[in-house]
Amino acid sequence: MPAPSLLILSDLHLGDRKRGIPTAAKLRPLWRDVDRLILNGDTAELHDPDCVETAERETRKLVQACREDGVEVCAVAGNHDPFISSLSRLSVREGRVLITHGHTIHRLEPRPLVEGQIMESGDEHSMCCEHLLDASALEESFARARRLIPPPEELETPRNLLGSVGYAVSRPMVLWKIMRYWRNFPRWSDRYATHLQPAAQVVLVGHSHRQGIWRVGPRIVVNTGSPTWPGRPWAVRIVEHRVHVHRILRRHAEWTLDEDPVETVDLEPMRLTPSAADAR
Repeated sequence: MPAPSLLILSDLHLGDRKRGIPTAAKLRPLWRDVDRLILNGDTAELHDPDCVETAERETRKLVQACREDGVEVCAVAGNHDPFISSLSRLSVREGRVLITHGHTIHRLEPRPLVEGQIMESGDEHSMCCEHLLDASALEESFARARRLIPPPEELETPRNLLGSVGYAVSRPMVLWKIMRYWRNFPRWSDRYATHLQPAAQVVLVGHSHRQGIWRVGPRIVVNTGSPTWPGRPWAVRIVEHRVHVHRILRRHAEWTLDEDPVETVDLEPMRLTPSAADAR
């Protein structure tokens, strides 16, 4: 039986009023011909009072559209939506691909969890069971987001070019930390995988909004960017044992995947240890 095909998106920031933020209707063509959609963090602006109503409405529409299209949805928590899911990372294709939002990869020790926050790992089985984001689970996540308070420092970041200028003037050290993150996150992603999922050949992250592909030793790091500054939105499709990285073409009525991938990675077969091979 073939493995379910996957589509990974990140940093949609549904509900944000900035130019370029998509609606669920625009996104719908992206998951055509896939079995599962993975939302890799910062899916919706659930803690901004000016955005939350629209964020909830568009996220409901997205989950409903996926249900109508026969596509299962799974969400990884980001720093802008820490209560949308208990997932902090997701392992797919027998551990050969690691998916995480990326806002904690630079920390050797994670921050203490705030009230109501849960950080779990998941896999392709849990995606369609305890970590499935259906209508009921989505409403529960909205209720948590209304009731609970995320770490304030996770939300205090610039979200457009103009805001970044003021941010840089008022917080020069924080801006230095952002630049340091941009420079180092491929290496930090590799370190994160080595610590938590050593078999990972590909690491998929978001968070920085800077799309790109980097090779760190034998491992490949992919950042899927964002429709918001300073990046461009990319998507990743995983079909069987091939990882396809696509640009997203943003047209007025709908967004589609560029037919020509930026890159395709063939996952190597899992190497069995002698004890595992004997067990087979």
